[in-house]
Amino acid sequence: MWFRKVSTISLFIFSLFTAIAAEKAASYKLYGSVRSDFYYNSRQNVQAQDGLFNIMPKPILLINGKDVNAIAEVEMLSVYTRLGLDFNGTPVLGATTTAKIEFDFAGISTSYYLIRLRQAYIKFNTASGELSVGQTWHPLFGSVMPTIISSNAGAAFQPFNRSPQIRFKKNVTQNSALVLAAIYQMQYLSQGPNGASASYLKRSLLPNIFVGWERKTPTWTQGMGFDTKTLKINNENLTSASAMAYAQYSSKKWQVKGKAILGENLSDHLIMGGYGVVGKNSATGDDTYTNFNTMTSWLNVVYGSKIQYGIFLGLSQNLGTNNMLIPNAASIITAYGYGFDVKSQEIIDKMYRVSSHISYNLPNFRAGIEYELTSADFGTIKNTGRALNPYRVINHRIQAMVSYNF
Repeated sequence: MWFRKVSTISLFIFSLFTAIAAEKAASYKLYGSVRSDFYYNSRQNVQAQDGLFNIMPKPILLINGKDVNAIAEVEMLSVYTRLGLDFNGTPVLGATTTAKIEFDFAGISTSYYLIRLRQAYIKFNTASGELSVGQTWHPLFGSVMPTIISSNAGAAFQPFNRSPQIRFKKNVTQNSALVLAAIYQMQYLSQGPNGASASYLKRSLLPNIFVGWERKTPTWTQGMGFDTKTLKINNENLTSASAMAYAQYSSKKWQVKGKAILGENLSDHLIMGGYGVVGKNSATGDDTYTNFNTMTSWLNVVYGSKIQYGIFLGLSQNLGTNNMLIPNAASIITAYGYGFDVKSQEIIDKMYRVSSHISYNLPNFRAGIEYELTSADFGTIKNTGRALNPYRVINHRIQAMVSYNF
């Protein structure tokens, strides 16, 4: 009896392994780049990765009559060296499957030499659409982004965010599709009383929701989208909404592309703005909040292939808050996000950037240099969220890079 049972189990295990062996094994492709960057800044900036990722200039900070933020700096780093694997696997329920894992050495905060996860997702494709599960670019980053030398990809004018998400794309026509995504936070975080944290979104029990439409042809990409998220700060909920539109024209030599966003509380995308305190909840004693509104846009024109020239223009405008900000007993307005300094009570009114680059491109090699001017107008914050008597600070930046791609 026992021999018959063992024989049956052995036959089942053998059949299982034979079936697995008969399945097509997953194939994979290694890709990546070895990249080094050198940069110069004429003043101090809000930045990451030891200044390699530049966001916006800091305001004037006078100590003993001297602006301590008016200090230049230079640096060279190779932390944007990158590795990735693309996998092609067996069909699942009639859908073809692919997967990606990608990382670099940019780390987090000042630990910029650590390995950092960039993307890790699985995709299921059918003739009617696509489902992806995992971490990848936020839909607000989208499929249209600037072609520049700088590693910031146009931040703080272009949204910059990679997040865990479930995204479904439904093909409407041969060239157009609807996109629906439920997004969470990991590396790119909302700001608040406890610093930058994913906890504000987690405690709301609701994901960041995106709904969009995109049309693609060989020369044109056009799209629009609507984004909303709810944060729970202490015991108070704050819901924000944003809308975007974008377009791109590409030919053999030319790229002309742009994007515009009208949004609330987009600090998790490295865009100026956030939210501020408007009072107290009479029942709980907790602060209550209102969103800052920001309009941001950019235009990018690029010409050439082997030798490439490009110009980038970006503009962001602080449109103020939905409700009046209420200062505390010490006459201090409290707000969280980019472009506001609690100590100085100064906020950005508007910001613009002009940059130009030239690059030399081969199939596996790219080298280039870029000059970037970023101007920010700071002023004392008013209870409308706007700036009073703004003054201008400017950062001049030069960045050069060399990259071997494989």
